[in-house]
Amino acid sequence: MKKLISFIALLFFTASICKGQISSLVGNAAPPVIFQRNMGKVVKPDFYKGKILVLDFWATWCAPCIANFPHFNQLATTYQNKDVVFAIITDEPPTTVQKFFARSKKEVKGLNLLDTTGITKKGFGILFIPYSVVIDQNNVVRWAGLGQDLSAEILSTITNKDASAVSPNAEKSKTVAKNTPLKPVAPLFTFSVSPATGGNMIGSASINKGGDMLSVSKRNTPLGDVLNYLTEYSRKVRFISNDMPRLNQNIDFNFDAKSDTLLFRKYANTIIPNKPRRNMIVELLGDAMKFNAKLIKKNGNYLELVVVDRAKLNTFKPLQSKHSSISADNFPHFEIVSYNLKKMAGYLEDSAKMIITTNIADPDEYDLSLDVTNLASLRKTLRFHGLGLVEKTGEVEYLDISFY
Repeated sequence: MKKLISFIALLFFTASICKGQISSLVGNAAPPVIFQRNMGKVVKPDFYKGKILVLDFWATWCAPCIANFPHFNQLATTYQNKDVVFAIITDEPPTTVQKFFARSKKEVKGLNLLDTTGITKKGFGILFIPYSVVIDQNNVVRWAGLGQDLSAEILSTITNKDASAVSPNAEKSKTVAKNTPLKPVAPLFTFSVSPATGGNMIGSASINKGGDMLSVSKRNTPLGDVLNYLTEYSRKVRFISNDMPRLNQNIDFNFDAKSDTLLFRKYANTIIPNKPRRNMIVELLGDAMKFNAKLIKKNGNYLELVVVDRAKLNTFKPLQSKHSSISADNFPHFEIVSYNLKKMAGYLEDSAKMIITTNIADPDEYDLSLDVTNLASLRKTLRFHGLGLVEKTGEVEYLDISFY
């Protein structure tokens, strides 16, 4: 089912998989780059022969891929010449790619290749996207990894014909642990929380059709971020606490409960309406870390997300029906793929650090490119998609976290 497993970095696999893919590519002959079309001028099949090729694998449904375009363009502006070629490649249909660029008005400073057969992606063994490779004049892969990790320093080394192969720093790779069920040590669920043991900040989650937690795991993550994730209330604008610094303590945290029982149902409305598992997890965390959490209402000013041009908004309905993702890799610009407006309002609120609500009951999903540099830029990019913000005054919900 779509979004059965839902979290922002769903596109990334484990670090071990990343290392395996990198080690199998770098230093070896590159598989052929097969494509049927370039979205622009006609390009010969051997266009990169005797040249350095920077090839970025992407898709219209991949928010991190789209968020990487500015970085890709910046590198292309500096390094692209008669001896260095930049190209992006997807296995999606031409009509999908055409519609994406027509409605988003985005540009790519390089070739825009289509391989609807998927042969190139399979040949390079691509397990996740966004993913980039750099192939030298001798058709040897000199670098492979996440597109945002391809730096000017790395490209300078390769274009200057340094003899050593360059591979990305595994510690810098943005990876999220693959969602692997925990071995149950209790008949109903497993739960553990402890001070962080260090390492990368990673996490995974499995969510049911109703948006409630089946399992969740976070490592080396601030308590406040965990509560933000569990409750979907913005830590930046919706949290109230008698000890804010304690929300910064990093924890290792796991919860796993695939079965349904009356135990969970008892927590149906204790904090968040109709989210018994999330509520139970928050209470378990509270018991372990000595705090109580509850929703309170206070009067104040806020912004309401509204539809101002339904016809225009409808042009941004998803180009596919199987994937959803959000990326802030190019913050304060960020990309949202296949989310409904209510959930978008929550991400907007957290990113823009402004209280933003919505009464839109529209269940449809949309793809948006937004700029939260300031309120003016946010309004402008929302208007581009047929949306707007209205200033309001009234009751606003906050998450009150009281330590004891």
